[in-house]
Amino acid sequence: MCGICGKLYFDGSKPVSREVIDSMTDVMEHRGPDDRGTFIGKGVALGHRRLSIIDLSQLGHQPMSNEDGTISVVFNGEIYNYLEIREELIKAGHVFRSATDTEVIVHAYEEYGREFGGRFNGMFAIGLWDGRKKELLLVRDRLGVKPLYYHRNGQFISFASEIKSLLTDPEVARKVDLQALSNFFTLHYVPGPRTMFEGIMKLQPGHIMTVRAGKVETQRYWELKKDPALVKYMSGAKEEDAASHLYSALSESVRKRMQSDVPVGALLSGGLDSSAILGLMTELTGRPVPAFTVGYSESGEDSISEFKYSRQVAKHFQSHYKEVVVSASKFLDFLPKAVWHQDEPIGEPASIPLYFVSKLAKDNGVTVLLTGEGSDELFAGYNRHWGEILSEYYQLMPGILRDTVLKRLISALPRMPLLKKGHRSMSIGGFNDRYMSWHTVFTEEMKESLFKAEWEKVDTFSDVFEKYLGRIGTLENLDKILYLDLNVWLPDDLLMKKDKMGMATSIEARVPFLDYTFVEFAFQIPSAMKVKKLVTKHILKKSMERLLPTEIIYRKKEGFPTPISNWLKTELKDFTMETLCSAGALGHGLFDRKVVRRLVDAHMKGTEDNNRLLFPLINFEIWHKLFFSKERMGTIDLSLGAHVA
Repeated sequence: MCGICGKLYFDGSKPVSREVIDSMTDVMEHRGPDDRGTFIGKGVALGHRRLSIIDLSQLGHQPMSNEDGTISVVFNGEIYNYLEIREELIKAGHVFRSATDTEVIVHAYEEYGREFGGRFNGMFAIGLWDGRKKELLLVRDRLGVKPLYYHRNGQFISFASEIKSLLTDPEVARKVDLQALSNFFTLHYVPGPRTMFEGIMKLQPGHIMTVRAGKVETQRYWELKKDPALVKYMSGAKEEDAASHLYSALSESVRKRMQSDVPVGALLSGGLDSSAILGLMTELTGRPVPAFTVGYSESGEDSISEFKYSRQVAKHFQSHYKEVVVSASKFLDFLPKAVWHQDEPIGEPASIPLYFVSKLAKDNGVTVLLTGEGSDELFAGYNRHWGEILSEYYQLMPGILRDTVLKRLISALPRMPLLKKGHRSMSIGGFNDRYMSWHTVFTEEMKESLFKAEWEKVDTFSDVFEKYLGRIGTLENLDKILYLDLNVWLPDDLLMKKDKMGMATSIEARVPFLDYTFVEFAFQIPSAMKVKKLVTKHILKKSMERLLPTEIIYRKKEGFPTPISNWLKTELKDFTMETLCSAGALGHGLFDRKVVRRLVDAHMKGTEDNNRLLFPLINFEIWHKLFFSKERMGTIDLSLGAHVA
């Protein structure tokens, strides 16, 4: 796990400033506190910050080159099948100087050419310079576990693991991307390939970019598909056999991700996914595994905190267990730092506790954490997944019952926004519109009243998903949702905050559910095995009955809730009013002050629960001051081993 960056002038005669590449590299010190390195060639430069995980010696120094120095690589991530590929390359005559997976990348490119990335099983972002061809290659892993950003204009292209690295270059302009801003308020995250900065883009998961002689080509090297033969086999398989296969496949994925020369632990919530990962780690090692959990000080044992569940699981597996408690003051103190580390505004408050639990692990000597992301997107774990199944029956109800009686009943229930949203979404007839409604936070009408600047230039957010809809026309509706979730929601929201908050503490987070071979297998499992009698993740739960306590497997899913709604009215009230309603607030002129004030007042009075509207507004204000104001929020302590871009 590291930070990578680089810059290439299309006219190779212009040198890259050492000062620029050093600044790009050092602003990511938190991603790699163990070592730094740069390569400067003719018109090109690469930078690297290293977090040592495999082969801790100086032989793992990057940028890493081949024997004659014509190929140089910077790499962020882990290649889990590197030992197998290494053996293949040795048999082909390649000579290795280290035991690192980085050196495997160098020789794999020599042996296989541009197809090298497709041979790797892992999480990775790779920048490779071929000095013979004068060609730059950028590669991102299949599921988008590792981020990779780039900026391109008529003179050069630059890339980095974090946006702030690109912004240290004075040749990269800062401007808000209004379409990305609109998408952010709709979805609570910025879907790729855009970022909140105009002109800075994300290389999409499963893609390779080739840059040569000023020409830039991007190709997709992997796509999740149905295998007709395997689908047929799985449809005829007994549930017990499918569950057994699933268990073995997930165990193998966990085994791969425990390869490390530094201590490995688990992020534990007490839910099914993280408990399964901890259980498999314990089973594979035959000894107690470090496990870490986060909760909230005001919530109490029986409300928001999941300590009672995580303690039960930790005791069951005799784990070395630690907890951290996040108070409103801790939350507020870290919020600006979280926005700085994430590079973009934060839409969901759950990003913040990820930092604290990662720091807890680091403080206890653990550098690698295994986490449970990806399970819900593979096995249908969200309300919208069983809601999609239910909607098929919902549409068959008589219109007067569905649209009049039931609607009035739900509307009369106080403070039930999720139920009301579910009713609205299930009432929508077409799949495309229904899927988008599940994800919508700010509606188009709400955004039109909120935005002041150049609204007519902004499209609806539906264009984010349209490029995928043509590929999934033959799938069942539940599979369509899972496909879209895996391609958009997962890499651009869940994995992004996991990477950024983990790396803020120099923690490498690994995700066993997202081994691409496991993902391909899980995608073939019939929908009827994933949601059964409106029970989500049925087949995964069935597979874990041999490992986990029944009350953990079948307890109600709680997600990762925060007490943000109450905090905004109490401990964070003064901060909220200052950030959104003071004379100096909203100085960028993008939002209508009256609309924002109405949202704030309604929440403070308790007439509306607007926390999902106010929190992204607060974060946008913090982000804009950090990255655009002259003072860059200089009075706020951002001392996490880094400095403001």
